[in-house]
Amino acid sequence: MKTSIRNKLTALILAICLSIIVIIWLTTALLFKPMYYAMTQSELTAILSKAVKVVKESDGVLSQEVIDEISSYINHGVCIEISDEFGSGLLLLEGIGDACQLHGAKDTSAESLYIDQRRLNTQEALELRQLVRSSENYTGSITDDYNNRQLVKGTYWNNRYVIIVSTNLARTDSIVRIVLSQLRTATFFSIILALIISALMSNWFIKPITVLSKATKEIAKGNYGVNIEVPEGPADEFGQLAQDFNVMVGEIEASQQVQKELIASISHDLRTPLTIIKGYAESIRDITGENREIREQQLNTIIDETDRLSKMVNSVMEYAKISQGAVKLNIVQYNMADMCADVVDIYSNKAQNEGKTITYEGPDTVYVFADASLIERVMHNLVSNALLHTPRGTEVKIRITLLENSKVKVSVIDSGEGISEEDQKHLFEKYYRARKESGKQGTGLGLAIVKTIMENHGFDYGVNSQLGQGSEFWFIM
Repeated sequence: MKTSIRNKLTALILAICLSIIVIIWLTTALLFKPMYYAMTQSELTAILSKAVKVVKESDGVLSQEVIDEISSYINHGVCIEISDEFGSGLLLLEGIGDACQLHGAKDTSAESLYIDQRRLNTQEALELRQLVRSSENYTGSITDDYNNRQLVKGTYWNNRYVIIVSTNLARTDSIVRIVLSQLRTATFFSIILALIISALMSNWFIKPITVLSKATKEIAKGNYGVNIEVPEGPADEFGQLAQDFNVMVGEIEASQQVQKELIASISHDLRTPLTIIKGYAESIRDITGENREIREQQLNTIIDETDRLSKMVNSVMEYAKISQGAVKLNIVQYNMADMCADVVDIYSNKAQNEGKTITYEGPDTVYVFADASLIERVMHNLVSNALLHTPRGTEVKIRITLLENSKVKVSVIDSGEGISEEDQKHLFEKYYRARKESGKQGTGLGLAIVKTIMENHGFDYGVNSQLGQGSEFWFIM
């Protein structure tokens, strides 16, 4: 059975809360008593040390001032008694009520503890004093007839006084019972609170995932206008995921838009050569198949149109790859002058056959940093475009100019009819043709490819042209 993330988170948070409660229960039940006993013993040791110090400073004289000082210690919930070296009680100070140190109930008719010898010298008290005298420093516990346990510490000071302090441990058991009772109540409300908090936190945690899931479903339906709202402030993992998702959607939308534009823009251009090819093929089959001269002319036209189709498809594929970032830049250092000279050599025969010339003007060595293969593609696009729009008997010139800050300007200059200012604004857009009246044919992607390559490199580019004076296409490396 499928378990949602919300249920898993709720169970996890609840398990953590229950684990904390169990730890509290175990530490309270197992460690509270031993820790409390240890603290009580430490407290009795401190009070005993204070009482011994007071007696010592008074040279063993139990004056009223000494008694008053020692009496202040019983406010901590302890009893203090002092007896002589023979075990006879001299002083009993009670801080925990009757039955202090198993001395029995207090005789309220007695005028003073000093004359209440029956309480001071019970059999149990005498035995306890004997234990302290025999061990000098004594620690133990005693239980009276009413099952009241007391923690006792005593010392035999200067072979003269037996000083004993004690406290009732019954309050410890009471405190433990109170704590456990309160803990049961706290546990009940903690579980309820944990359920509420876990439900709220799981909903809060799962909300961004739910939003992302809905957005993904919308994209699957073809709605690429989906945009996830990114919270303000420092972005957490979900915020970063939302940003990445929006970037992805934008790239998908752009890719889909490019695809639609490609299909819409080239459909007409593809239809024309296909119609020509089909028409000439049918003519060869049905009419001119026996006329060798006309047949060869029509076959050459079919071949030209096929080449045109191939060139158009290649340009479309090349533009799609470059514009979508599928082609990664490979920046190297190379001699741009050599590349320009090679391009001149490549197009020299074509220019000569068309009654045109192509030349290079510039230094012999110009080293630049760029992707050589892509820049060469730019040069081919610009030169072939220039030859296409240059009349017979004129020149196409490739020029390199050295600029300030070690920059290099590369220009391809034709002798064509020039370009209007209005056309120059759209010249590097996809499928825009500024010179339709010239009757020249092309894919409409050459300059768009140049633009994309230049922008990927971060190079400036542009065109300088006036009607009737030719054009200069340039870029700066």
